[in-house]
Parts: sequence; structure tokens; C-alpha cells
Amino acid sequence: MFSSEDAPFTSGQKLALLLATVLFPPLLLGWALATLWFRETYPQRARGFAWVGLTFLQGVLLVVVVGVGVSLLLGR
Repeated sequence: MFSSEDAPFTSGQKLALLLATVLFPPLLLGWALATLWFRETYPQRARGFAWVGLTFLQGVLLVVVVGVGVSLLLGR
């Protein structure tokens, strides 16, 4: 169904991309652009890029929520 060039990312590739994003957060913009660019021609690759971006943003949201919760608990 999908071409061999559109193979989904392996778990190792996803982890490497996620670590690269954590170390250099502006890469998130690159993942968003790659998702848009490959969306029609390579849908599985686009889903892989979207997964990396979404996972990174969920991690950021988790850190913010925990940080606000801890600061509220310590502030009282």
C-alpha cells in the first residue's frame, strides 16, 4: 500500500528525533514543517514527525503543570 520510501519510523528513530528536539527545541518548527511537507506524498513519515512534535509538547505541558502545582503547594 505504501512505498518503501514511506516506511514508518522505528522506535529508535523516534527516540533519536525526540532527544534531538529536547536538546534543540527549535527543531520542533522543523518537525511541523516536515509534517506539512510530507503529508500528501509520504503520510507515514508525516505521522512520525507529528508524533515527535506531539510527544515533545506533551512533555513541556507536563513540566509546566507539575511546576505550577509544586509552586502552589509551596506557596501556601
